[in-house]
Parts: sequence; structure tokens; C-alpha cells
Amino acid sequence: MSKAHRGAGIRELKKSGRGSCPICKRSGVKLMYDQDVNEKKFTVCKQCNAAIAHGKKQEEIAALA
Repeated sequence: MSKAHRGAGIRELKKSGRGSCPICKRSGVKLMYDQDVNEKKFTVCKQCNAAIAHGKKQEEIAALA
């Protein structure tokens, strides 16, 4: 079966949703998850989104504020 629609939701984004994560500073990763930090919106990678959900990466988030 064809997988023609895989990733279709991010193709219209700038650079197909790829960039550098503001928290872990990795480049070339998909930035798909929105996080609110002190009423500012940041788009983060999958690994940082999971870490924030589990209560980690607090000092990196504080540095963004």
C-alpha cells in the first residue's frame, strides 16, 4: 500500500517543519510541538516535548524566558 500522504501536514510549513530546537539546540530536526513558556510560543522537537511533559529541562526553559 502506498504511503503518499505520510508527512503531508508539514510539507507546507517553512522548510518542511525542520529547523533547530530552541531548547536542545539540535539542528535539522522536525519542530512540530508547540510549547507555551511565559506566554510565548515556541516550537520544539519530539524529544524536548516529552522531556517537558515529564518535568525535565526546566533550566533550559527558564533560560528562554
